[in-house]
This record gives sequence, structure tokens and C-alpha cells, in this order.
Amino acid sequence: MALRRLSDSLDEGDELPELVRRLVDNVVKIVPDAGSAGVTVVRDGRLETEVCSNPLVYELDHAQFLAGAGPCLDAARSGRVVRADRAETRRRWPEFAERAEQFGTASSLAAPLRIDEETAGSFNLYSEHDHGFDSLDETLVEVFTTAVETALRQARRGARARAEIAQLGRALRSRPTIDRAVGIVMAARGLTAEEAFAVLVRQSQHENVKLRDIAARLVARPVPTGRPPRPGP
Repeated sequence: MALRRLSDSLDEGDELPELVRRLVDNVVKIVPDAGSAGVTVVRDGRLETEVCSNPLVYELDHAQFLAGAGPCLDAARSGRVVRADRAETRRRWPEFAERAEQFGTASSLAAPLRIDEETAGSFNLYSEHDHGFDSLDETLVEVFTTAVETALRQARRGARARAEIAQLGRALRSRPTIDRAVGIVMAARGLTAEEAFAVLVRQSQHENVKLRDIAARLVARPVPTGRPPRPGP
């Protein structure tokens, strides 16, 4: 019950992605020529759309992933703001530029995100105008980027905490079965509790099977009359 209450309290952090969505929606309203905006992250080299103001952003992200280059990827990889008009987009990322123009997008502004040590990303604006963004727009987006980074970091910390709590709950539920398995090994081999537990751990590693499953399998074995069962190697 205590674990459930703790997990429920962490679920209150679920409004953080909604905060990011509001930031994305508001930046489109504030930057005059911004037609769409989104937050993307790069995981294992793959670009993923976290939040977007409209479905066009998904198409633009996908186009960059297919091309292996584009303003979002450059900002995420370099850690620098990328601002490109139509001419520069064509020069720097011709494959992406061709696809983007098919969707009516001519210029872009991408600010890097540093979410954690493993995950980078970018906060992106797109415009249908040839010169959609200027230095003032860069400053505005950098302010929004700080808020986005903070929200995403908190959301990820909450998700990790919920996962750890769930894992702890599974471990606690498995404890009685593991204790019984330790007792069986102690009786079968004349070992101490620590030695018997180490036997189960080695078997888990050897078979690449979770310790709780090794224990459950051992406990479920029928016990021959007058002789306790022996665990596997």
C-alpha cells in the first residue's frame, strides 16, 4: 500500500508533458512567422517527436531522419542554435530541403536540448516564409528551451522513480519464494543462507533467468520422500 501511494504521488508529474505541450503551442503564438513547433529527442541515433503543435512536425522530423541531416539533428548534435532560411536549407541539407518544401516549409529555427547524459534533442520552429526567423526569435526560443529542458528532466526523473518502485514491489512479492528456495538449497547441500543464496544467483546468471523465476521453479519441484531436491548447477 505504501509503495502504491508513493507511485500515485509520482504520477502527479504526468502533467509535465502537458506543460511542454503548452510551451510549444505558445511559442507558435509568440513568434510571428512560426507556423509549427515541436520538441524532438535523439535516442540511439534516432529522432523521435516528443511533442508537436501539429502533425506537420512529425513529417519534418521523419524527413530529417531519412536524410540523416537537418536543423533538428544539427542542433541536437552540435549543441548550438541552428537558424536557416530557404537558401541555406537547400545548401546545407538538400535532401531534407526538398521534402520540407513539399510540406510548405521554407525556414527553420532549432535550439538544442540537453535532457540528460544519454538523451539530447532540440526545440524546433518551422515557417513557410523564406526568412521566417531572426536573432530576436533566437533569444525567445532559448528562453522557452530552458523551461522545456526543466520539464522534461523532471518527467524523466519521475518515470525512472516509478520504474524503480515497480521493481522494488516485484522484489518484495518475490521474497517469500526466494527465501523458501534458499531453505531448500541449504537443506540439500548443507550450506549457510548466504552460500545457498549465492548458488541461486550463480544459477540465475548461468541460465540468464531472473532469480525469482529460478526460485519459483525450485520451489515448485516435487520433493522426493526423505530427500530434498537439489537445485541446478
